[in-house]
Formats: sequence, C-alpha cells, structure tokens
Amino acid sequence: MVMRSTAQVVETMLDANRLSELCGRAVQATRIRVKPDTSVAVALAARDDTANPVGWARVLWPIGRSKALKAASAAQRRGVPVVCREIGDGLLAQHGGLLADPKLGGHLARARLAGLLDLGAEQRVLRYNPLRRLVVGYREHVIRVSADTDPLGLRFHRFVAQSVPVPERLDAAADRHIGVLGFVGSTDLSRRADPAATRAAGRALAALHMSIGRLPAELGTKLAGRVSDPIRQAAAHAGIFDVLAPELARRVRELAARAEVTGLGEPVLSHGDASPDQVLFDPGTGLVWLTDFDRACLAPPAVDLGSYLSMVDEDTGQALLAGYRAAAGALPDAGQLRRARTRAMLLRLADPLRAAAPDWRTQISSGLDKLAEAIG
Repeated sequence: MVMRSTAQVVETMLDANRLSELCGRAVQATRIRVKPDTSVAVALAARDDTANPVGWARVLWPIGRSKALKAASAAQRRGVPVVCREIGDGLLAQHGGLLADPKLGGHLARARLAGLLDLGAEQRVLRYNPLRRLVVGYREHVIRVSADTDPLGLRFHRFVAQSVPVPERLDAAADRHIGVLGFVGSTDLSRRADPAATRAAGRALAALHMSIGRLPAELGTKLAGRVSDPIRQAAAHAGIFDVLAPELARRVRELAARAEVTGLGEPVLSHGDASPDQVLFDPGTGLVWLTDFDRACLAPPAVDLGSYLSMVDEDTGQALLAGYRAAAGALPDAGQLRRARTRAMLLRLADPLRAAAPDWRTQISSGLDKLAEAIG
C-alpha cells in the first residue's frame, strides 16, 4: 500500500476496501478531515452499519508523528488501545475505538468517570466528528463531548431558552468540554420533512433574532466577531482542493471573487448554522426544538434564513419564510436573501468531501454549478 501524497492518502481512506485493509477489519469512512501534508483523519463505521460510528483512523506525516505517538500512549494508559503502523515514506497510520480518539479521549474518560458515558448497548452514537466532537444518546439524555471548550457557557443556553424551544440543559456546565441535554424529538427536519414543523422552525428563528434587544452585554461581547467569513472559508476550501482537485480549486476562487455576500442588514442574535438537521422534531406532537448553537454569533437575520434556504427545496423554503414572517412581521428583502443563500453555499462547498462521499468531486462540481447560477 503505497501512499506518498495527500491525494493518495485521501483516495485510500475513501476506498472502503483499502481502508479496511489498513485497519484490519471491514469498515468505511463516514467523515473525513484533511490537513494537506500533515494529517488525514476519518470516522469509521462498520461496512454493514454505516449509521453507527465505531472508531477513527488517521494517517500522519512526519510533522505530526511525535504528538500522535504521545496521544496513543496516553490512550493505552487509560486502557483503550490504539494501533500504530508504519506505512512507508515516513507516514504513520493509527486507528482505534471511539474512546481512544486522540483529541476527545481525555474528555471521554472524565465523562465515563462521571457515569455519563459507557458506549454500551443502551447508548447510541448520534454524531461523531473525529478529533472534534462526539454526541451520544442515552435514555432521556444526550451527552455532548467536544475537543474545544464551550465559549458561551450555561448562561447563553439559559438566555436562549427564554425565547426559543431548545433541549433542556441538565448539567451545571462544570466541565466546559462536556454537556448533558434532555433528549427531545425522535427525528429532525432533514430526515423527515414537514411543512408545519418547518413553519414552526421559521417562527423559532424569528424569536431568536428578536431576542437581541434583551441580550446581556457580556454575551454580546462573546458573540461579537464569531460570524463565519465565507470568502476566507472559500479560500480554505481552495487550499485543500489545490492538492486534491486543482480544477475545483480554480473554480472556487473564481466564483468567490464574483460572489456578493455583504449588505445583509443589521446584526441580531443568530444560530449561525441554521439548517433542517438543526431542528429536532416530534411528529406525534408537532413540536420542534432548535439545537446545536456551537456557531451562534451576531449576524443579520438573512444569514440564518439564507443558510436554511440553501439546504431545501422551494416549497420548504417558502414554509420557513412564512413562519418567520408570521412571527417577525417582515422578512429581509429578496436581494439580501439571495446574497445570504450564496454566502451559505460558499461556506458549505466542501461538505461532500467532509462527509466522505466517494463521489465528492462530482457532488462539489454540481454544487459549484448551482453557485454559479445563484451568482449569475
């Protein structure tokens, strides 16, 4: 198995047969993180059960070997093995179970000691982004473990909960890498579309935005400057594509230079990543909850609306806007919504690659076609 370049490593990690050979068991990638000439990491799932992540794997260049070996030793001291393998040309391959995640392992160990986590039969992995975050459901609880500390804390959650339906925070936020929420909803709006629930999501976003007048100054200071920069993000996408698909990199830079992403209005309290999968839904009651405020920021209302609109069809988008208008009394103008949708498309260009889709090049090329049409 010869792997020298970042492109060759990515190709190997996205090929289920070759990845299985590397890991010694039948697996495939469900998420990938690429740092050219530094590391490529993936979330692993069994070939016959791709909805349930079981571990991680990564390949590292010499620049990262020392820290990687230290992380593996630390995991093994905690009793969670990590397999290390030299694969030639100075590259090191590692793989292990979820509890041995190189960035999350220490935080997961604390969650286990607190009795929050055992990854046994009763616990189900809801989301896993290797080296970043693990979300696990257990009975009536959802346990979130993150590599980064929560920058906003319990006070922010309590403030949002005054205006918007959100899962109840059950812990005291003593450990800023670990959060415990009440389990709500049996699905989300990305998996089960529902016009009435989408209108409710629009009303919830309006309530969030209108809460800006009550936002404490301390929280406003923390939220300032957190809004994502689509042009900078597009440049980051292009930098990765330079080594994986140069033609895609060229197109990203060309379209980013033409995109209009400013003039969206005055800032309000924003979710920062509004999309159907961030709206939990109970079909029995019709209730919805907004979740995952990791990217909360101060941004114009059009930013959340454009983000959501970029992920849905026309009818669903109209349902969202109808709910928003009913609660807020008005909408951003058509030009602001169009530019905000373009902004969101730029930010999400690399999603097919991040999702480890084998045909990511085709999907991203199609996304660039849609972006070009949106820009005009």
